[in-house]
Amino acid sequence: MDVTEGIQSQDAEAEGTPDVAARLSDIPPERLVEEVISRWDELVRVEEDLALSRQRVRALEMELGDQGGDGSLRGRVAELEEALRVADARIAQMEGLLENERRRRGDLEEDVGQGRVEELQEENVRLLRSEEEQVMLILDMEAQLDRLVSQLEEG
Repeated sequence: MDVTEGIQSQDAEAEGTPDVAARLSDIPPERLVEEVISRWDELVRVEEDLALSRQRVRALEMELGDQGGDGSLRGRVAELEEALRVADARIAQMEGLLENERRRRGDLEEDVGQGRVEELQEENVRLLRSEEEQVMLILDMEAQLDRLVSQLEEG
C-alpha cells in the first residue's frame, strides 16, 4: 500500500475508524520509513522548484521595473491611444477629401459628357441635313436621267 492509497483510505476510514495509530501499527516499520523518506525527498524537490520560481518572478519584476514598470507602460499606452486618435481624425479628413474629389470628378465628367452629347447631337443634325440634300440631289439626277433616256428613245 503506498501513501496515496493510505491517504484515500484514511479519508474513507476517518469517518468510521478514529484510531489512525492502530492502522499505522499494521504497516511494517521499514515500509513506513521508506514512505516518509520518499515523501521527504519529494517535498525537498518541490521546495527547490518553488524557490527557483520565486527567484524567476523577482528577476522578471526587476526587469520590468528597469523598463519603466507600470508608470511608463501606462504612459506608452496613453501615447499610443493619442496617436490612434490623431490617425483616426486624419483618416476621416482624408475620406472627406476623397469623397469631395469623387463628386468633383463626377460633376466634371457629367459636364464634359453633356458637352459631348450636345456636340454629337449637332453633328447628327448636320449629317441628317446633308443626307436629305444628297437624297434630293439623287432624286433630281434620276429625274434628269429619265428625261435623257426618254429623249434618246424618241430621237
